[in-house]
Amino acid sequence: MKPHKNKNHEKSAVVACLSLAAMALPGLMPNAEAGRIEDTFNTDFQYGRYVESDGRMAVDTFDLAGSAPIGKAITATLGLVRDTMSGASPVYNIMEGGEIVQVLSGASRNADISDCGKSICDQRDAMTGGLSYFFDNSVLAVGGGFSQERDYTSRFFNSNLSIDFNKKLTVLNLGGSLAFDKIHPTELFVPFVRNRDCGEECSKTSQQYLVGLTQIIDKDSLVQSNFTFAYNTGYLSDPYKRVAVFDGDLFTALRNDTRPREKFQWAWLTQYVRHFGSLNSAALHADYRLTTDDWGISSHTMELSWHQPIAAGWQVTPRFRYYSQDQADFYQAVLADGATDAFYSSDYRLGGFGTVSGGLKLSKVLSNIKPLQDARFQVGAEFYDRSANLQLSDNYLGRFADFTYYLVTASVYLKF
Repeated sequence: MKPHKNKNHEKSAVVACLSLAAMALPGLMPNAEAGRIEDTFNTDFQYGRYVESDGRMAVDTFDLAGSAPIGKAITATLGLVRDTMSGASPVYNIMEGGEIVQVLSGASRNADISDCGKSICDQRDAMTGGLSYFFDNSVLAVGGGFSQERDYTSRFFNSNLSIDFNKKLTVLNLGGSLAFDKIHPTELFVPFVRNRDCGEECSKTSQQYLVGLTQIIDKDSLVQSNFTFAYNTGYLSDPYKRVAVFDGDLFTALRNDTRPREKFQWAWLTQYVRHFGSLNSAALHADYRLTTDDWGISSHTMELSWHQPIAAGWQVTPRFRYYSQDQADFYQAVLADGATDAFYSSDYRLGGFGTVSGGLKLSKVLSNIKPLQDARFQVGAEFYDRSANLQLSDNYLGRFADFTYYLVTASVYLKF
C-alpha cells in the first residue's frame, strides 16, 4: 500500500509563507493591496501520476484547491484530493540461494476496488480548509481537515503565525499541527499477511511544531531557515508487513512488523533564492534538509531548481534532487532464528538507500482573458532512481530493494 501521508504536510501555511517570500523578489511578486496578500478568487487543479518500475505501485492524484477573500482582511481556503492506488508492494524478504529477494503482495490490476485479490487497490479522499487573517504586520492562519481510505482515517488541525519586522525584511514563522489517525486493518489488502496485533482498530497521534526565519538579504536574494520538531505515539507498525525468520538458508516462520510505539524527529530546512534580473528575471532555488530521529534514521536532501522565464509568458524549470537515508536501528532484511530483538522490521522504506532525480516543468501564463485576471498552465515530469549504493553511508544490506519510478503532473491555475 502506498505510504500514508497526512494532508497536514501538503501545502502547509509554512510552505505557503516560503513561496510568498520567494515571490517577493523583483519580477516574481504581483501587486497586492496593503493588509492582504490576495484579494481575488483563485482555483488550482492538478493531476499527477506516479508509477514504479516492474509493475509495482501506480498512483493517480487529483487535487483541487481554491481561495476566496472574506471582507478586507480574511482569506478562506478549501482543498479536495482524491488518490487512486493499485499494484503490488513488498511484504517481506526471503533468502534464495544466499541472496535476499522481496516477496510482493501481488501485481494483478483490477479496476473494481472491491475485488482486488492480493493486489493493492485503494482510494483516498481528503478535504482541507482554513482561514487566514491579515494584520498590518502579521498573518494568522488556522485550518484542519480529514483523510479517508478504506483502512485508514486521519483528522488533523494546524495553525501558523507569520510576523514581519525589520521593515518587512524579516519574517518569523511559528507553526504547529496535531493529527489523530485510526487504522482499520482489512483482509482485502494482502490477506495472507495480515498483522492482527492492533485488532480491529489501532490509533496513533502526531504532533509537529515549527519555528523559522525568512530574511530578505537584498533586492535580489533571500534565505529561509526552519526548524521542525515532531512527536508520534501509538501504533507505528505496519499491519501489512511481516519479517521472515531464517535458520541459515532455511525458512522457519513469519513474524509481525514490530516497531517502537513512539518516535521523536527533528528537521532543519534551509532555502536560498536568488533572482537574476539580467537573465530575464530568472531565479535559482537551492534547498538543503537534514532530518534525524530516535529510530536511528538520518537523512539529507539537496535540491536545485532554475526558474527561467522565456518569452510571452512561458517559463521552463529544470530540477535536480538528491536524497540519502540511513537505515533504522531495528531494520533487518530477514531475522535470524532465535533472535530476541524487541523491535524489527524488513520494510524497505526503513532501510538505507539514496535517490537521484531530475525533472523539467514547463508553464505558460495567460493574461487579459475575460473574466479571468490570469491563468497559468503547467506540465512536468520527473524520473527517480532509488538505489542502496546511492546513500552517503554504507549501512545498507544489498540492492534487492532497488527500483525506479517516475512522476508526471499537469495543472491549471485560474485567478478571477
